[in-house]
Amino acid sequence: MELIQPIKDTDLINTLESELLKVGYKNYLLFDIAINTGLKIIDIINLTVWDVKNKSQIEVKDGRTGRILKYAVPPEVHEEIEKFILGMSAGDLLFPSKNGGKRPITNKQAFKCLNEASGKLGLADIGTHTLRKTFGYHHYKKYNDIALLQSLFGHSSPDMTLRYIGVADIEDISIEDFFQ
Repeated sequence: MELIQPIKDTDLINTLESELLKVGYKNYLLFDIAINTGLKIIDIINLTVWDVKNKSQIEVKDGRTGRILKYAVPPEVHEEIEKFILGMSAGDLLFPSKNGGKRPITNKQAFKCLNEASGKLGLADIGTHTLRKTFGYHHYKKYNDIALLQSLFGHSSPDMTLRYIGVADIEDISIEDFFQ
């Protein structure tokens, strides 16, 4: 089984952002939040205006451990979010489905959106988990802070996190090792 790898090329990230923006601002914003915060797609699609308005961090409850995780929102992403939510109510979902807006889009819809954009660029499938790994890779390259990433990703060791973000070899590791 081939593990999902991060997008390491920043030019490719920018091109993909541009392609998503052509399709729609919501698609772009979903990508932008994911690529710049490390949040899981399931957490992003469930965000409400209340969760993000005037906040420099997004707090989510980890489904496995039950602990509250805090994800920093870079100022440029915060600006994009604030523009997007203008005129929306506190309880409104950022990414509502087309069925009345009471439920968020699904993981499958987010995956489809990403794959359509990556397909137009002639790229292999880019899954929703690719974005989380991409965040980790670029955060590590910029700040060399493996401890923060290990905590955010819930990994048992720094080595596990390095493998997860595509920095270390993954030959002797199974998928189960990521969920210890």
